[in-house]
Amino acid sequence: MAWINDDMVLYHGCSDLSLFPNNSNGIVVSGGPHNISHNSNNAAQRADFGPGFYATSWLHQAKNWANQRVNKLRGRHPNVKAVILSMHIERNRFASLESLVFISDRDNYYAFVQYCRRGGIPHAALAHRGQPYDVVAGPVSMGMEQTLAIGNTDQVSFHTASATAAITNLSVFAIGTPKFDVTP
Repeated sequence: MAWINDDMVLYHGCSDLSLFPNNSNGIVVSGGPHNISHNSNNAAQRADFGPGFYATSWLHQAKNWANQRVNKLRGRHPNVKAVILSMHIERNRFASLESLVFISDRDNYYAFVQYCRRGGIPHAALAHRGQPYDVVAGPVSMGMEQTLAIGNTDQVSFHTASATAAITNLSVFAIGTPKFDVTP
């Protein structure tokens, strides 16, 4: 197969409560790609790589994320549904972003995850950067204090306006009924 440098395709799992219509491109994700919050006091923002918009190249993982979100909301919103969004990113544009990439869970990966999960100032304080990385990519870890990466998963987090501007063709890929079946 010949290399054609096609777009990366990533998925984001959320609930239908996160979506609302927008006249310009169809949908907007509340707190999503073009509305990143950097409030480190919010427990939900204490994710592996800090506050940002998270996506994955693994469809099953996005389904799991959507199902987790629905489970949290079900008590207050009994009709909530799981949603998978798909998005495209030109590889050359992605390559031009300031990036931090962990190809495995070694080489200070867990120190970085613990720093971010504890609400550390997003990336800017690291190595006197002055500004956060546009994107951070790497494995997904389990639990707050665990040092174990989940197999066959990855995450790409978008932390700046430059990063989210690289996202194109954001669309609803699938809607659960009310959740997704994630059995292999």
